[in-house]
Amino acid sequence: MHSLSGWRAPRRALMLAATLATAGCGRLEYVSLQPLDDAGFSYTSEKQIEQLDPTKQEVAEVVKAVKGGLSESACVDLVRIARGQKRHFAEGEAVAALHAAGISDTTILELARLRQIPAWSGEAQAIRLTGTSEPVILAVARRRAEGQIAPSGASLARMKDAGVSAETIIALVDRGITDTDAESISYRKKHGWKDEQILKDFPPKP
Repeated sequence: MHSLSGWRAPRRALMLAATLATAGCGRLEYVSLQPLDDAGFSYTSEKQIEQLDPTKQEVAEVVKAVKGGLSESACVDLVRIARGQKRHFAEGEAVAALHAAGISDTTILELARLRQIPAWSGEAQAIRLTGTSEPVILAVARRRAEGQIAPSGASLARMKDAGVSAETIIALVDRGITDTDAESISYRKKHGWKDEQILKDFPPKP
């Protein structure tokens, strides 16, 4: 259990009471937090979610996230980040997929701050199969967030599989390589090129 037996009564009262949220049509509706209790949330975490005035759909998305393996604190932070971005949290399934691919809660939260969760959830399979490092993922995510060119998850996986180091991949990402560049880099690495030679052949793009 997440809470002491003495907390049970106030915790149940919190669940049976409902949190007030504003519906899209401007009316007010009561949103039950019972699904969070059913998912094993602690009283403290439930209270933090309640204070964020979640919608019914947000509660459902949080349940998806925590059942997917994210910590309660990360789930609360995801809703907080969404509030800071003036939107509702809607990426429960996506963050669960990233967690399943081995991405840490810390990196998932940073991807959320960069508004890059949807893009990366679609590339979770490539990440899982090759173990692309989180610093590489964040380097690409930051470029995408700024509207700059960056290679796809499949291209990152291809370079890693060819033997290019994470440090070199990050340097190449910062230099603005494309998917076509990544394919060429992978080919060269497989044919004996050293990382230093690759970096010299792919200088920063203007």
